[in-house]
Amino acid sequence: MRVAEVMTEGIDAIDPSESVQAAATRMAELDVGAVLVGSDEALEGVLTDRDIILRVVVEGRGPADVTVREVMSPTLYSCQEDDSVEDVLGEMRERQIRRMPVLGAEGKPVGVVTLSDLARAFSGPEQMQEALRDISEPHRKKTRDEPAEAEETAEAEERDEAATETAAAEAR
Repeated sequence: MRVAEVMTEGIDAIDPSESVQAAATRMAELDVGAVLVGSDEALEGVLTDRDIILRVVVEGRGPADVTVREVMSPTLYSCQEDDSVEDVLGEMRERQIRRMPVLGAEGKPVGVVTLSDLARAFSGPEQMQEALRDISEPHRKKTRDEPAEAEETAEAEERDEAATETAAAEAR
């Protein structure tokens, strides 16, 4: 099965010059924990609720005064719409991410594939449960007293907790 068969079509990217407050409002309206940053032509990164908490709230910055570009995660992994769901699930496991932008033949974003999208592609829950366990493993092992790993890894570990819970529920 190909990603194009299970992905959510279309993207709702936010401009990197928008305020974090505007991005958070959009996230609330869409009931999501992350938004893609960029345009319909090209993506520049992703902004997660965790990015907002760690880089705005914890630092005591005003969300209306901070731009998305200042706090977004610029590392963005993507896949192609003709990639197999198995390959994409493997990539998500390896990168410890819960959603991935999908690019069309011209390299432009055409949608997003999430763990919950992939969960619907598999007949049995075992493969999805294993994937969820692998993606979430560092988060479960980490204790408060342990120093944080690289910031990028920490961000990947906790992205979109709601998406993980949804995928796990759907995999059952």
